[in-house]
Amino acid sequence: MKKIVVLLTLFVLSLCSVAQTDNDVVIEVAGEKITKEAFLKMYNKNNLTPGKIDKNDLDAYLELYINYKLKLLQAKELGLDTIPSYLEEVDKYRQQLIIPYLNDAEVTQSLIEEAYERTKTFVRASHILISLPENANPADTLNAYNKAMSIRERALKGEDFNALAKQYSDDPSAKDRKEQNYKGNGGELGYFTSMTMIYPFENACYSMEVGEISLPIKTRFGYHIIKLTDKIPAFFSTFDVAHIWVGIDKRPEQESKAIIDDVYAKIQEGQITFDSLVKLYSDDKSTASVGGVLKNQKVNTVPANYIEEASKLKIGEVSAPFKTAFGWHIIKPVSYKAIPSLEQQRKTIEDRISKDERSFKSLESFESKAKLEYGFVEDKDGLKEIEKILTDSVFNATWIIPAEFSDNTELFRIGDFSFTINDFAKEIEKHQRIQPAEYIPTYIEKVYNTVVLEQVVNYADSKLEEKFPELKAEIQEFSDGVLIFSITDRMVWNKSLIDTLGLQTYFEANKQKYNWEKRVSTTLWSVEAAEKDKSKIEKLLKKSIAKSWTNEETKEKLSKKLKIKEGIDKKIVYKWGKYEKGDNKTVDALLWSDTSQVKGTIKSQETKNKKLTFLVLDSWVDDEPKELDDCKGLVTSDYQVFLEQQWISDLRTKYQYKIYRDVYDTIK
Repeated sequence: MKKIVVLLTLFVLSLCSVAQTDNDVVIEVAGEKITKEAFLKMYNKNNLTPGKIDKNDLDAYLELYINYKLKLLQAKELGLDTIPSYLEEVDKYRQQLIIPYLNDAEVTQSLIEEAYERTKTFVRASHILISLPENANPADTLNAYNKAMSIRERALKGEDFNALAKQYSDDPSAKDRKEQNYKGNGGELGYFTSMTMIYPFENACYSMEVGEISLPIKTRFGYHIIKLTDKIPAFFSTFDVAHIWVGIDKRPEQESKAIIDDVYAKIQEGQITFDSLVKLYSDDKSTASVGGVLKNQKVNTVPANYIEEASKLKIGEVSAPFKTAFGWHIIKPVSYKAIPSLEQQRKTIEDRISKDERSFKSLESFESKAKLEYGFVEDKDGLKEIEKILTDSVFNATWIIPAEFSDNTELFRIGDFSFTINDFAKEIEKHQRIQPAEYIPTYIEKVYNTVVLEQVVNYADSKLEEKFPELKAEIQEFSDGVLIFSITDRMVWNKSLIDTLGLQTYFEANKQKYNWEKRVSTTLWSVEAAEKDKSKIEKLLKKSIAKSWTNEETKEKLSKKLKIKEGIDKKIVYKWGKYEKGDNKTVDALLWSDTSQVKGTIKSQETKNKKLTFLVLDSWVDDEPKELDDCKGLVTSDYQVFLEQQWISDLRTKYQYKIYRDVYDTIK
C-alpha cells in the first residue's frame, strides 16, 4: 500500500513547481493557483499517451492533485517540515544533486579525457623524495628545494640515480634495511598508468621524455626528482600471466640460477608441461595448483621486468629466464584484456577523479567563474591586522581573539555577502587545530584562500535554485514527497498498526468480506521409513482413526512399530491444518484432485529424501467466516484504504479548494 501511495504522490509532485499567473486559472488549492497551461503541461508530461487527453484520466488526475495539495498543507501545519530528520534528509538529497553544478563541466570533461588517454600508455620511473610537511615555513621549503636541486645536478652529471635515491631519498622503500633483510628499490617505481600516482607526479611523468630527469616536483609529500626510464604503449588493462619463480632468499643465488636454467631447458625440450614444471620447481606455492597463473594483474601489481618481458611475447610464448630483486623468473602470458573504451570507463574515471587531487581543478575553475559572475572584490591588506594579533598558540589550538580586538573592515565581498576582518579572526579561532608550527603570514594566507574558496562556493551554492529552475523543481519535488510520506505514515500507515481497537471495529463491520472458501481438514504425516514399511504405516493410521487415537498416541505407536528409538521427533512428523485449493501442493495432488473422497481416506507418496508422506482426510469444510488473525494482513491493508478515504474527506472539509469549471472544461 505504501508503494502505491508514493507512486501516486510522485505522479503529481512536479505540478507544484510550475510558474503561475492569474490568467486562465484552472484550480486553486490552499491559496495556490494553477493555470490551465501549467496543469495541461504536467498532465501531458505524465500521460502514458502524450498528445491525447482522456477525460476520465484527467478527472482522476485532478482529484489526485487536490488530495496531494491538501495533505501537504496539513503536513506543514503540523510542523513536519521543521523536524530535524526531514531537514537532514532533504539537505542530503540536495547535496547529491548540486555536485554537477559546483564543478566546471568543461574542466571535468577535460580531466576525464586526459585520464583516459593516459591509460593508453605505460610509463616507468624512479624518484628521489625530499620530504616536506605541507605547512612548512618558507625557510624549510627553500632548504628542501635547494637540496633537491643539488641532488639533481649530481644525477645530471652522471652519478647513478638509484644510488643517489638509496643515499638521499626520504621514501623508505628506496633504502636497504639489513635488519629486515630488505633490499631497497633505489627509488624504482616500476611501470604505472593514469591515476596510479598523485596528480602532480603523474603530470610530470607523462610530460617527460625517456631518460629525462625532472626539476623538483612539489606534491603534498615534498619535492620529487623524477627520472623517466621508459614509456611504452599500454598493451592491456589487466592480464593473466603464468610464472615460475625460483627465489634467492633461501638458497645461494648460483643454485637458483642453475635451477631456473634447468627448468628453461626442459621447457625448450618440450618433454614436460609448463604446469608440471610449476608444481616441481616454483617457489610460489599459492599458484602451484593453477599452473602458476597470476590472474587479473595490473601494470603496477607485477615487477617491472614482467612488463618488459611480456611486451615482447605473444600469448602462450615463454620468456627466457630473467632476474628481479626477488629471484629468477620465467613467464608465459595467458591472456590480455583490452583497454575499455572511454564510455565504458567514464563512470569509473569520474568517480576516481572526484576523490583525487585533480578534482580541485574543477572546483577552482567554478570558484573563478563565480567570482566573475557575482563580482568578487577583496582588500588583502586587512590580513596584516590579523598578523598583529595571531600568535604561535594557534598551532596548539589554544589561540583566543584578544578581547580588545574589533575590526569590521571588509576583507572581501561577493554579491551582497560581505566578509570582514572580524569574521576571518573568528574563522581562525573556530577551526584551529594542533599542528606543527609554521611561518604565520604563510599560515594566514593559506587559511584565507581556503575561507575565500568556501565562502565563494557557498554563495554560488545559495544562488543555484534561483539560477537553475530545474534544480529548484527537483529539490521541491523531493522535499514535498518526503512530507507526503511522513504525513501519510502518521495518518494512515502507522495508525493502522497501533489502532488495534479501530482495526477490530473495522473488521467486525466488514466481516462478510473475509470468508474461507471450501477447505479440506487433513493431517499430514512425514515418516522416515522404507517403501516396504508403507503398508504397515497405513494399517496403523487406519487403526488410529478407528480407535480415535490422538496424533501423539499415533506417533508413539508408529515409533514402536517401526522400531525407531532415537530422533523420533525428526523421523516422525505430523501437522494438522485446513487447506484451501492452492495452499499446499501435496494436498492439492492427493486430495483436491478428487473432492468426493470421504473422511478417513488415507493417501500416500514417497518424497525424494527417503521419507513417506501420508495424508489422513478428516473432513471437507464448507465456506465459513474468518477470524481477524486469519486475515490480519488483508484487513490491515483494507483498513488503510478506509483511513485514507476518511482522512481525505476530513481534509476537504477543513481546507478550501476551488476548481474553475469554466476553464477546466475547455481542456480537450
